[in-house]
Amino acid sequence: MGPCGMADTADMAHASDTSATSDTTARKGTSGMSATFPVMDRINNFRGIGGLPTTDGRTTTTGLLWRSGHLARATDADLARLVALGVRTVVDLRTDHDLAADGSDREADGIDQVPAPIPDDSGLGAGIRELISEADPIAIRTAWADGRAAALATDGARVMVTDPSRVAVFRRVVGVVTDHELWPLVWHCSAGKDRAGWVGTVVLLALGVERDAIIAHYLESNAAAVGQSAALLESGLLTEEVLELARPFMEVAPAYVEAQLAAVDDHWGGDGAMLRAGFGFDDQRLADLRDRLLD
Repeated sequence: MGPCGMADTADMAHASDTSATSDTTARKGTSGMSATFPVMDRINNFRGIGGLPTTDGRTTTTGLLWRSGHLARATDADLARLVALGVRTVVDLRTDHDLAADGSDREADGIDQVPAPIPDDSGLGAGIRELISEADPIAIRTAWADGRAAALATDGARVMVTDPSRVAVFRRVVGVVTDHELWPLVWHCSAGKDRAGWVGTVVLLALGVERDAIIAHYLESNAAAVGQSAALLESGLLTEEVLELARPFMEVAPAYVEAQLAAVDDHWGGDGAMLRAGFGFDDQRLADLRDRLLD
């Protein structure tokens, strides 16, 4: 999997206190996207899929599907905001290992919790957590210097698209997320950028969203990462050297999603072939999804 588990390190520095609200508010004030980026106090990386252009000239609907980091440190006000958004279902992609590190989601009355764990078969996420927690600069430099961290992150992103066992797990998750009877719905992993990011990309591909818009949506996760990085430095949990070495795991890069989209084409033969063979979509299901989620 991708290193969503970096979220628990940022939580140790209480980065959510400073990053989630300020970054979201900034985007609200500058882009007018308040309906897509609601202000949250301690739910990192919360955003919807609305307002994105499709190849046939439509746009994605606002208010039905949302993605985020974990809800373990959500405030009462955050939970009230979820209720006000009409959220009916929260889909948690984290494993037991993630839950031990992050904590269980806080729950709101009337919102169903659906566990849909995406396992870390490679051990990458656990290995990243271990290196960060040990804070041994020599070990971290040996593992991640000279572009090795970026290569690991890119490979981890690509494997989500091509590995049969990973495809099967993501197919199950996408089936839950696209079940309209569960909407409005939030899905999340730990940081809301890697596992949750690929789920989002698959949904947007199914809706026919333009690829440039898919990439831009994917990169929105970096707005939360800026505040987290600053908090980790200020807290002393990470040095500047270690933070720079860990950056490929704390942020997302165009290369990650571009590798995934290239694998869609090279491994599957394009969006339609992947959606049908890999995710079980047929023409009627795609048409129904687009009718419900496009304006």
